[in-house]
Amino acid sequence: MTRAALRCTALLLVACGGVATPAPTPTPATMPGPAPLQRVGDAASRNGECVACHDEIAAQWQDSLHRAAYTSPDFQSALRSEPLPFCRGCHAPEADPRRPEPELAALGVACVSCHLPQGDAVLSARPADAPRAAPHPVLRDPAFAAADACANCHEFTFPDRRPVPEYMQTTVREHRASTQPDRSCADCHMPRVATNDGAAVRSHAFSASRDLAWMREAFTVTAQRPAPDRVELSLDLHEDRVGHAFPTGDLLRRLVVSVAVTGVARRTAPQRRYLARHWKHARPGKGPGVRTLDHDDRLGVGEDPRVLTFTLDPADAALPVEWRVRYERVEAFVGPGEDGARVVGGLDLFEGTLPSE
Repeated sequence: MTRAALRCTALLLVACGGVATPAPTPTPATMPGPAPLQRVGDAASRNGECVACHDEIAAQWQDSLHRAAYTSPDFQSALRSEPLPFCRGCHAPEADPRRPEPELAALGVACVSCHLPQGDAVLSARPADAPRAAPHPVLRDPAFAAADACANCHEFTFPDRRPVPEYMQTTVREHRASTQPDRSCADCHMPRVATNDGAAVRSHAFSASRDLAWMREAFTVTAQRPAPDRVELSLDLHEDRVGHAFPTGDLLRRLVVSVAVTGVARRTAPQRRYLARHWKHARPGKGPGVRTLDHDDRLGVGEDPRVLTFTLDPADAALPVEWRVRYERVEAFVGPGEDGARVVGGLDLFEGTLPSE
């Protein structure tokens, strides 16, 4: 067909209304994030409706860290030290971050926080061909099944005015750089469980750092004494199970690796190493001091496996050595160095004893 014929055909199609109009591109759903965006109705009553209909899932959520995001003693203690609206935005997303209403703040990260971030349609990750029977509008978006659903509250920069923004939490970019960026956060933190009627749903208990058995599956520890005066501990992250550095999340989470010679005649003092994001204080220009990253030696960052060597006094060569790996939640550092930490909780993950050689 000649160019002129093509032009005539196009004109005829336009005249007859035969030109196909492109289908409108669906507007992406708003993902959950800090502070309410456009809450329809009262958050507490709307959340109560969720709980009343989805009682099994609600029972899981009631015992979760999301539910206790605002009311937990750890957060309340940290908030007294730094009463910032920025912090309340994620920990009490249904309340006014400047003047939080007690009832709304106590909801923590609620059903409506994730499933009703904007508008009146309940956000769902179930595919479009899933059963649609529901007493409310449903908005289905595959992004809600991916890391995008968690990113707004699990990766962010410091809320100050430093010249170059610096990340306070980096979990999402850690996930993208991991060996399994295609797996979702929910695959690990919301495994599928069976309900009483036999349906398979995502658990809303949100498995995390308070679960001892779950944390122990993140890595293995091998301890050896290659020489009478030397101890080596090798920590190997299970990269097929953990899609980010370990520990991740809050900037002050850390692993404490310690060794101690046993016996009253020991000469070697107990020793500790910390695997964490290590911070230093800087004062940019004439502004207030800020915490900035010095170095990062968490599992999954750099050397793998991480091998730590401890040297003993030769006089202790005939004495056994106890070793331990502990996960700690640190609220603040008091005094110089990382030994002066205000620890608010943690878990003893691995321990053992190496006999004398």
